[in-house]
Amino acid sequence: MRSYQSVHRFVLIAFIVCLILLDSASLIEARGDLYEILGIKRDATDAQIKKAYRKLSLQYHPDKNPGDEAIHQKYLDIQYAHEILSDEMKRQTYDIDGEEGLKAEQQPQRGGGMFDMFGGHQQGGKRKGPDFRMNYDVTLDALYNGDQRVVKVSRNVLCKSCRGTGAKDGQQKSCPYCGGTGQTVKLQQIAPGFNVQMAAPCDRCGGRGKTAQAQCPVCGGQKVKMEEKALDLVIERGMKDGDEIVFERASEQSPDTIPGDVVLVLKQQSHPRFTRKGNDLHMTHTISLLDALLGLTYSFPHLDAPTPRRVTVTEGGDRETIQPEQIRRVKGEGMPQHEMASDRGDLFIKYNIQFPKKLNSEQIDAVKALLS
Repeated sequence: MRSYQSVHRFVLIAFIVCLILLDSASLIEARGDLYEILGIKRDATDAQIKKAYRKLSLQYHPDKNPGDEAIHQKYLDIQYAHEILSDEMKRQTYDIDGEEGLKAEQQPQRGGGMFDMFGGHQQGGKRKGPDFRMNYDVTLDALYNGDQRVVKVSRNVLCKSCRGTGAKDGQQKSCPYCGGTGQTVKLQQIAPGFNVQMAAPCDRCGGRGKTAQAQCPVCGGQKVKMEEKALDLVIERGMKDGDEIVFERASEQSPDTIPGDVVLVLKQQSHPRFTRKGNDLHMTHTISLLDALLGLTYSFPHLDAPTPRRVTVTEGGDRETIQPEQIRRVKGEGMPQHEMASDRGDLFIKYNIQFPKKLNSEQIDAVKALLS
């Protein structure tokens, strides 16, 4: 009996000590409001954050204040505030959940959870939102030469005024419905006549334990606003139909979620002259019967106009005639190979022969004499 009581007392003491150490660690790491440290408003732009950081880091640099521990600590706080607020994801976490949220993100994530079972993706304790995929029409000329364009997409982004908190000036208060715990106790029936009390995230505050002191006048407390974003699209030479261009974290934003990616899927439009098969190009050229028999030289505009390509067929010496629908290859005149643009595929030309619709008696006699 005494042995059991001793073990019980030891476990209880160890648990209390762990709580004290955790609470002490949080007290040690507390720095105060990061926006106040840099002397900026909560809706400050990236440029304003950078400007404030440069000014303060020069003012409080240890080299200008040797031996002053208070100034040195102030300098470290400035560095930390800039590190958090200059990172979009860290700033979002801090605006919504404070430094507690930043600490939670640093905790190692255990694998094999329910979210992992359904193929979800988590990063730093947050779930990644869905990707936005769209087809993007592109010409064969752009795939041959490469191109740069601006694509505009409309998506929800965190309100810049409240930084996604839904609160005016980002000011929040403890949730009155859960007492700031983020959880409420609900009675749930698991079998007829058998009820249990279970803790669940608070419906009013979403489990964060905080609500807005006053509703944000810009987003109306919705936390997000619709915004148009310009994406700099670079089409590399040799890309092909179905290739994807990914803009990381450019999709819709929402609190407690890492934005998904915007994925543009290239869809090659048909070309009036060329068709593409891999890195090779194919075209059809119509010639007369005389050219099929005697040979010819002709030019046609390629995809990198204005310089036309000059092709000579069956000239000089004993020559082979061109047969109907015969295909001949021109080496190195196909598509540039993606990521190795100096290497090119080939151009395959199929010849259609245009026969005369009728012959007079003199022509008939001449053909007979020629082919006899």
